Amino acid sequence: MVLPQRHRLRGRGVFDYIYQRGQRFQQGLLQLRVADAATNLLREPPETLEGELRFGVVISSKVSKRAVKRNRLRRLLHEAFLRQTFRSDLPPTWLLLNLRPGAVELSDDNLLEEWSTLIQRAGLTDS
Repeated sequence: MVLPQRHRLRGRGVFDYIYQRGQRFQQGLLQLRVADAATNLLREPPETLEGELRFGVVISSKVSKRAVKRNRLRRLLHEAFLRQTFRSDLPPTWLLLNLRPGAVELSDDNLLEEWSTLIQRAGLTDS
């Protein structure tokens, strides 16, 4: 499943902003950075962003040298993001997920369990 355009993080400035200002949460081999959306870094008008979440996944070649494996992990996490129900009272928020070396050895179920635990710790879900 492809992540829709409206949910994608794009641009070096956006990623730099999240790395500098985002709050960091870690669970196993996953690291999540959460930042309030900076509307001045986007091309869209701010009123179109009401309650919108944007998501990006960073998987370096240290995780796996094979792009096929990195892309499979990225697709799996994009799908998990789209299926997840987030709190309805969240302001426009950007999420950036980093995978650490060794994540490719995790089973899909373990990876998704770590993702679920991570977003709960970040306070993005009701449960």
